[in-house]
Amino acid sequence: MPRKPASRASALLQVVLATCLLVIACASYAADNARRILFVGNSLTYVNNLPSAVASLAPPGVEVDAFALPGASLVDDEHNARLAGLLANGHYTDVVFQERGGNAVCPNEACFLSDDFAHTMRASKALADAARSAGAKVYYLGTWQANPAIEPALIAGERRIAEVMHAQYIEIGHTWVSQRLADPGAAWLHSDGEHPGHATTALMALRLWHAISGERASRAPCVGGVLYYHAPSEDGFFRVDRMAKPVTCLVTNERASALADLP
Repeated sequence: MPRKPASRASALLQVVLATCLLVIACASYAADNARRILFVGNSLTYVNNLPSAVASLAPPGVEVDAFALPGASLVDDEHNARLAGLLANGHYTDVVFQERGGNAVCPNEACFLSDDFAHTMRASKALADAARSAGAKVYYLGTWQANPAIEPALIAGERRIAEVMHAQYIEIGHTWVSQRLADPGAAWLHSDGEHPGHATTALMALRLWHAISGERASRAPCVGGVLYYHAPSEDGFFRVDRMAKPVTCLVTNERASALADLP
């Protein structure tokens, strides 16, 4: 009888220790499996801060980085030492590549067989292989052309590149053209007439988050801090600060819901 209190204390201690070990194990698993997203792109990616817009749709704990130089193509990025280090050592779970606007346009088989397109495919595949070998899933985010007649050639080229990269292709161009025709008053283009407007960045963020997470966003993508127009850094790298202020929502929640529901 006198030993029962000690036995109960011992049992309670074992339960406490087991609980602590479980909590530590779960925390370690969560840390090892935390989602880390890297964008690799150019001014189409950083104008309006697409990485921050995507981060706003993600749950707490998701970290988002970007490597984007003005005017850069994936051919330019292939041998960039800073990017190579990020891909190899950044522990990213998802890497999103976006080509320079127009580079993927390819109207026929002769174009697909050209040296220029071959260089683009080779560089894109090399970057995708580097990301995948470090454990990341790879995505190829499409672009757009203001001339609807060019759009089929753009999408054909993008699909071919994504196939070579073994990347999940996220189409933007056809949807962008149709939505711009349906709602010409929306901010599809920046005031410079070339870069994405708020509505285009919102469209990219919503489609990308759906591709990464499998979930359709129920709220508008918002950007914390600066809505970039010029390059955020000299070497191309920047990290999204999810606590940055002020917060600018790119479209209304109603508009975001409509964009998210598009096929």
